Amino acid sequence: MRFSASATLLVLLGTVNGLPANIEARVPSNAPIDLFNRPDSSKSFKCGDKTYTGHEIYLAAQRGTNLYLAGETRGRNQYPHPFPNDDSKGNTLKFPKECPADDSRYEFPLMNGSPYDGGKNNVKQGDERVVYYYEDGETSADGNPQVYYCGIMTHKGAPSGGFLMC
Repeated sequence: MRFSASATLLVLLGTVNGLPANIEARVPSNAPIDLFNRPDSSKSFKCGDKTYTGHEIYLAAQRGTNLYLAGETRGRNQYPHPFPNDDSKGNTLKFPKECPADDSRYEFPLMNGSPYDGGKNNVKQGDERVVYYYEDGETSADGNPQVYYCGIMTHKGAPSGGFLMC
């Protein structure tokens, strides 16, 4: 069986066209969430060697929740991800009663200025995290996701790989 030059060209083009394209991360939603027990947006909170505003803490929980709802993650460590443990390398972490130790409690990196979105080579997540609790489908009266603020924590001063509450 002989293939014509045009048939060969069509096969090659189909093969090249079928290769995966570079996929850029989608811009995550900035849809509002209702963050209960959240820190005052106008105040600052020290954590590790950084200071964050209540608004930056809200933005981190908002970004993490919206990524989760979209089925997406960011960074090498795939944030947001569950933080179901109260023991962090031998250090007991205390969370409010609205934040039980199960897979609905999440951590997401805290950043100054704007929420974490992966960074160059997905490694610039810093040492601090916001911890929040969100159960699938839980919404407030206004239809926004109902999320509970659990606290902020840092790797600074903690055993290697562990956290300390701020």
